[in-house]
Amino acid sequence: MTYVAARTRVILVLLMALGLVLGSLVAPAAATDEGGDDLETVRAKTIGTIDYKIGLLSDLKNGTENADRRDVYDEGIAELQALSGRAETETSIDELRAMDARAHDIYYETKARAATVGQTAEEKVAEARKAALDTITYKLGYFRDAKAKTDNPAHQEIYSGAIRELEKLRAAAEASSEVEHLYELKAQAHKIYDATKRAIAESGDTVKEDPPKEDPPNVVEKTEAEKAAEALAQARRSTLRLIEYKVSIFTHAAETAKNPAVAGLYAEAAAAVFALADDAKAAKTIKALRSIDAQVMEIYEATKQAVADGHEQPNWQPSESVVAHVRALGSVIDRLVGVVEETADQSPETARAVAKAGAGVASAIEGVEKAAETGKQLDSRWGDLKASVHEFRKAFAAHVLAITGAPDCVNGWHLPG
Repeated sequence: MTYVAARTRVILVLLMALGLVLGSLVAPAAATDEGGDDLETVRAKTIGTIDYKIGLLSDLKNGTENADRRDVYDEGIAELQALSGRAETETSIDELRAMDARAHDIYYETKARAATVGQTAEEKVAEARKAALDTITYKLGYFRDAKAKTDNPAHQEIYSGAIRELEKLRAAAEASSEVEHLYELKAQAHKIYDATKRAIAESGDTVKEDPPKEDPPNVVEKTEAEKAAEALAQARRSTLRLIEYKVSIFTHAAETAKNPAVAGLYAEAAAAVFALADDAKAAKTIKALRSIDAQVMEIYEATKQAVADGHEQPNWQPSESVVAHVRALGSVIDRLVGVVEETADQSPETARAVAKAGAGVASAIEGVEKAAETGKQLDSRWGDLKASVHEFRKAFAAHVLAITGAPDCVNGWHLPG
């Protein structure tokens, strides 16, 4: 009897998970669709919502050292777990949908209660110091890697200067016990990063050249007009790259933002920056291009601050929306791979295919994370991620069909077989 119940639970989880993974990439765990009146489908969706909310509260609990807040999160998790137990035996579709809605309410009520729990002065300092050091350490690693990979002496000098500045910030953060000062150090790290990237872009992409041979034959000196034209062309390429990267960051931040208002801000910023591309192409002077650079950064900083205010987190970065989203997606994929492992002995071949596809998604997520900070190649990496998730969906669907023998269609997706 225990075996039958356990196997039924696994099948329900598989079907629930399949419904999630066949859904939108942008909403990995939205299980509140009203379509279909099949009892087991509605049950699977409801359990999926509850499990997802339990995961969110668990992440919040693990992210704080405040004992009182952890107790609040435990209460919410316990209430959701009890709701999940009821959902497993409920025979009314209307009741299951009411439980789905209740899971959302429990999640938001728990978050609201936890937010009212105060932090000690020491906890506030520890949280601010961690935020500052995490940012500084990440950017130090990025610039050290970039410096090691380039042969361009100008680029190496720029990276070295940024590393020195960030090292000073790290020492200051480790020694500081003032919350405002620590968040200011985090903000300075972002400014150093942005300024360094601009300096690299403005210095050009040429690498160190070999020394000229003695008496090079037929060396033609460039005219001042030719030099000016080349300088203008290089500045134009730099400006267009800046526009391209910022548009990419804003576009994907808009796709991944959970708050519609925030998504709207990012979308508006992307459109505003993109509109400057025509001006950059038509600019006749380097001064005009530098003015466009300044406009791009003004839009970027203003949007970043508007969203930071909305999050009530100083110096929120658009890239953080993208990174947070793909990491959440990675957690969902990991959970689904774990579900498949429980039934791998019943269909080893499809289980191996799921594991392989899951590794492909993990690799694509890593690529998006690396590109998210700068926007360089972010569009390409995002395309890789969508393709890898599509392959995972197919592999997962094939495994579900192999294990359960049904259904042949979930959420409008026709399964193979």
